[in-house]
Amino acid sequence: MAIRKETGAYNRSGTGQEGVVSVIERLDHLVLTVHDLEAACQFYERALGMQVVTVENGGRALQVGQQQIRLHLAERGAEPKARFSQPGVAALCLIAAVPLEQVMENVTACGVEIEEGPVYRSGATGPIRSIYVRDPAQNLIEVAEMAESVPAQATDPVPVDAVVKEISQVLKQREPGLIGEGQEGVFGILLPLVKMDDGKLGVLFEKRASTMRRQANEICFPGGRAEEGDESKWATARRETSEELGVPLQNIHYVGELDRLIGPGHAAVYPFVGYVEGIADMKPNPEEVGEVFVIPLEKLAAAEPSRYTSSLVTQPEKDFPYHLIPGGKRYPWRTGTVEHLFYELDGRVIWGLTARVLAHFLELLSRESRTRR
Repeated sequence: MAIRKETGAYNRSGTGQEGVVSVIERLDHLVLTVHDLEAACQFYERALGMQVVTVENGGRALQVGQQQIRLHLAERGAEPKARFSQPGVAALCLIAAVPLEQVMENVTACGVEIEEGPVYRSGATGPIRSIYVRDPAQNLIEVAEMAESVPAQATDPVPVDAVVKEISQVLKQREPGLIGEGQEGVFGILLPLVKMDDGKLGVLFEKRASTMRRQANEICFPGGRAEEGDESKWATARRETSEELGVPLQNIHYVGELDRLIGPGHAAVYPFVGYVEGIADMKPNPEEVGEVFVIPLEKLAAAEPSRYTSSLVTQPEKDFPYHLIPGGKRYPWRTGTVEHLFYELDGRVIWGLTARVLAHFLELLSRESRTRR
């Protein structure tokens, strides 16, 4: 509610017109009614990483910045209370402090089902990207991250047809991937940021062991093929990095995700950026890693890779069904080229997929730096 200064008349529009001042400074707390206080505390603490605090009369609350969410038992909530105070009637939207993918990974690891999302919505201050979960009392909890914009397709109304709605729901419940991925496997790799002795950031690289069957002695980032027990592509990259470098999983922290790409043989590659602690105590696996080294991030950002190209030519097999395509053997196959990047630093050569991921990461940093100027 707002009051018009010059007349004292109420303004209920909430539009912030000139001459109108809000009588409310901020939200102090709101109340959630729950069946089981301990179950609720465990849910919000473990699944959403919120701080549980004790308030007056031994009550429990969730601290969110300068605000609180008070948890009241349905049978004996504090007085006075809402006229219809019961579990499962509240719906909250919380803005996450970490990327939404990290929230999804955490709630899934805690056995919490994501009811819907990620989906785009309108938040209080702009577009948001959200998931929906329910707490033990069945209150609806929306967890969101701010979005630069809402894709047009995210706001298109779904047609009334029941089959179309069902198809829409199937598509919303899956994470988009790459068509054809899996022919040679799905891989998660990590671009590891580390703290150097001088306190500055560096990027850690591996040199593959000389005994490796593929790409022996080549420089790469840690990573590998997804396994059935991996909860996400990030979990794959994190696990593989831990196994290859010999560092605990808890020392590998999510920083962000880079663009996905198709590798050799249609392998789907999901690159992430992570921060790795405790590298002084790491014990690289000698069966996979021949050497580990770090290059300062500043030095990489200043480096300019050499660029070369190779041709792509389609060569059908002998039994190719030419009779099924227009033009038969004279069909005008498209040709193209592939660009190869080569970084030559400190007597080492970084090329191939590793160089492409590195260049993409450095370009993102450079673009952000230019934007801030």
